Amino acid sequence: MKKNLALTTAMAATLAGCSGGNEWDDGVVADRDTAVCVDQDGRRVIDDNCDERRGGRVGGSHFWYYVNRGNRVPYYGDPVRDPSYGYKGSYFPTKGATYAQAPASANMVRSKPVARGGFGSKGKFFGGSWS
Repeated sequence: MKKNLALTTAMAATLAGCSGGNEWDDGVVADRDTAVCVDQDGRRVIDDNCDERRGGRVGGSHFWYYVNRGNRVPYYGDPVRDPSYGYKGSYFPTKGATYAQAPASANMVRSKPVARGGFGSKGKFFGGSWS
Protein backbone atom coordinates (compact mmCIF):
# COMPACT_ATOMS: atom_id res chain seq x y z
CA MET A 1 0.00 0.00 0.00
CA LYS A 2 2.84 2.42 0.82
CA LYS A 3 4.42 1.80 -2.59
CA ASN A 4 1.19 2.73 -4.42
CA LEU A 5 0.76 5.86 -2.29
CA ALA A 6 4.32 7.00 -3.04
CA LEU A 7 3.87 6.37 -6.76
CA THR A 8 0.53 8.20 -6.83
CA THR A 9 2.00 11.16 -4.96
CA ALA A 10 5.00 11.32 -7.32
CA MET A 11 2.75 11.23 -10.39
CA ALA A 12 0.49 13.95 -8.97
CA ALA A 13 3.50 16.16 -8.25
CA THR A 14 4.84 15.60 -11.76
CA LEU A 15 1.55 16.38 -13.46
CA ALA A 16 0.95 19.47 -11.33
CA GLY A 17 3.78 21.18 -13.23
CA CYS A 18 2.28 20.36 -16.64
CA SER A 19 -0.13 22.71 -18.34
CA GLY A 20 -1.91 22.54 -21.66
CA GLY A 21 -2.40 26.30 -21.85
CA ASN A 22 -0.05 29.08 -22.80
CA GLU A 23 2.14 30.87 -20.26
CA TRP A 24 -0.23 33.84 -19.97
CA ASP A 25 -3.35 34.23 -17.95
CA ASP A 26 -6.73 34.27 -19.65
CA GLY A 27 -6.59 38.05 -19.95
CA VAL A 28 -9.41 40.55 -20.13
CA VAL A 29 -12.62 39.54 -21.91
CA ALA A 30 -14.61 42.25 -23.69
CA ASP A 31 -18.10 42.65 -22.26
CA ARG A 32 -19.08 44.64 -25.38
CA ASP A 33 -17.73 45.22 -28.87
CA THR A 34 -14.37 46.95 -28.42
CA ALA A 35 -11.93 48.83 -30.67
CA VAL A 36 -8.20 49.01 -29.92
CA CYS A 37 -5.40 50.66 -31.87
CA VAL A 38 -2.59 48.61 -33.43
CA ASP A 39 0.55 49.59 -35.31
CA GLN A 40 1.62 48.37 -38.77
CA ASP A 41 3.18 45.27 -37.16
CA GLY A 42 -0.15 44.32 -35.59
CA ARG A 43 0.87 45.15 -32.01
CA ARG A 44 -1.51 47.00 -29.73
CA VAL A 45 -0.58 50.61 -28.95
CA ILE A 46 -2.34 53.39 -27.07
CA ASP A 47 -5.63 54.40 -28.66
CA ASP A 48 -4.55 58.04 -28.98
CA ASN A 49 -2.46 56.94 -31.99
CA CYS A 50 -5.66 56.11 -33.89
CA ASP A 51 -7.96 58.78 -32.46
CA GLU A 52 -8.05 61.68 -34.94
CA ARG A 53 -9.63 63.94 -32.32
CA ARG A 54 -6.48 63.49 -30.17
CA GLY A 55 -3.91 64.04 -32.93
CA GLY A 56 -3.66 60.48 -34.18
CA ARG A 57 -4.03 59.41 -37.79
CA VAL A 58 -5.91 56.42 -39.09
CA GLY A 59 -4.66 54.79 -42.27
CA GLY A 60 -0.96 55.57 -42.07
CA SER A 61 0.89 53.44 -39.57
CA HIS A 62 -1.90 52.81 -37.06
CA PHE A 63 -5.19 50.98 -37.49
CA TRP A 64 -8.26 50.13 -35.46
CA TYR A 65 -8.61 46.46 -34.54
CA TYR A 66 -12.14 45.39 -33.62
CA VAL A 67 -12.75 42.82 -30.89
CA ASN A 68 -16.24 41.37 -30.60
CA ARG A 69 -17.95 40.95 -27.25
CA GLY A 70 -16.88 37.80 -25.40
CA ASN A 71 -13.36 37.72 -26.88
CA ARG A 72 -10.04 38.58 -25.23
CA VAL A 73 -8.76 42.17 -25.42
CA PRO A 74 -5.03 42.49 -26.25
CA TYR A 75 -2.68 44.22 -23.83
CA TYR A 76 -0.28 46.94 -25.05
CA GLY A 77 2.47 45.40 -27.16
CA ASP A 78 0.62 42.12 -27.79
CA PRO A 79 0.60 40.91 -31.41
CA VAL A 80 -3.05 40.56 -32.44
CA ARG A 81 -2.23 38.23 -35.36
CA ASP A 82 -0.21 35.68 -33.33
CA PRO A 83 -2.48 32.63 -32.85
CA SER A 84 -0.69 31.63 -29.63
CA TYR A 85 -2.28 34.63 -27.90
CA GLY A 86 -5.76 33.58 -28.98
CA TYR A 87 -7.09 36.99 -30.00
CA LYS A 88 -10.12 37.00 -32.25
CA GLY A 89 -10.96 40.19 -34.03
CA SER A 90 -10.84 41.99 -37.35
CA TYR A 91 -9.44 45.08 -39.01
CA PHE A 92 -12.94 45.66 -40.41
CA PRO A 93 -15.83 46.76 -38.18
CA THR A 94 -19.08 44.82 -38.16
CA LYS A 95 -21.79 46.78 -39.97
CA GLY A 96 -24.10 48.51 -37.49
CA ALA A 97 -21.94 47.74 -34.44
CA THR A 98 -20.94 50.38 -31.92
CA TYR A 99 -17.45 49.97 -30.47
CA ALA A 100 -16.34 50.97 -26.98
CA GLN A 101 -12.87 51.72 -25.65
CA ALA A 102 -10.91 48.86 -24.13
CA PRO A 103 -11.50 48.24 -20.41
CA ALA A 104 -8.93 49.94 -18.18
CA SER A 105 -7.74 46.53 -16.94
CA ALA A 106 -6.43 45.78 -20.47
CA ASN A 107 -4.55 49.08 -20.75
CA MET A 108 -1.18 47.78 -19.58
CA VAL A 109 1.90 46.00 -20.83
CA ARG A 110 2.23 42.38 -19.77
CA SER A 111 5.57 40.86 -18.93
CA LYS A 112 6.78 37.31 -18.56
CA PRO A 113 7.38 35.97 -15.07
CA VAL A 114 10.93 36.23 -13.80
CA ALA A 115 12.65 32.98 -12.78
CA ARG A 116 14.38 33.23 -9.42
CA GLY A 117 15.99 29.80 -9.20
CA GLY A 118 14.75 26.37 -8.26
CA PHE A 119 14.85 23.24 -10.38
CA GLY A 120 16.69 23.84 -13.61
CA SER A 121 18.18 27.14 -12.47
CA LYS A 122 21.45 28.05 -14.16
CA GLY A 123 22.56 30.85 -11.86
CA LYS A 124 25.53 30.23 -9.57
CA PHE A 125 26.76 32.37 -6.71
CA PHE A 126 30.52 32.76 -6.21
CA GLY A 127 32.08 35.08 -3.62
CA GLY A 128 29.56 37.90 -3.77
CA SER A 129 28.65 37.87 -7.47
CA TRP A 130 26.33 35.90 -9.71
CA SER A 131 27.81 34.13 -12.68
